[in-house]
Amino acid sequence: MRQYKFSLFFKLGILLLLVLTFSCSLIREGMKDGIGQPISTMIDRWGPPSRVTSDGRDGSVYIWDIWHDYGYTIVKLEPVMFWVDSNGIIYKWR
Repeated sequence: MRQYKFSLFFKLGILLLLVLTFSCSLIREGMKDGIGQPISTMIDRWGPPSRVTSDGRDGSVYIWDIWHDYGYTIVKLEPVMFWVDSNGIIYKWR
């Protein structure tokens, strides 16, 4: 029985790691596609940002706080940020 529990937890851990890796790569691809696009496309895709600040160069930084629910706990991941010029076009992301 003890061997079974270890094996089950190990498999669930590997599955969780794969899901997180895949979801992070999808987020990154979506962010790359945003360069040169209007910020409205990201707002349509991600919903309203958590906050918007100045970029110090007559543009804005749109910030989305990302939360992940693991079922037993909710964790805040690194925020997603898009730098937008004065015309509303994305020129940088992180």
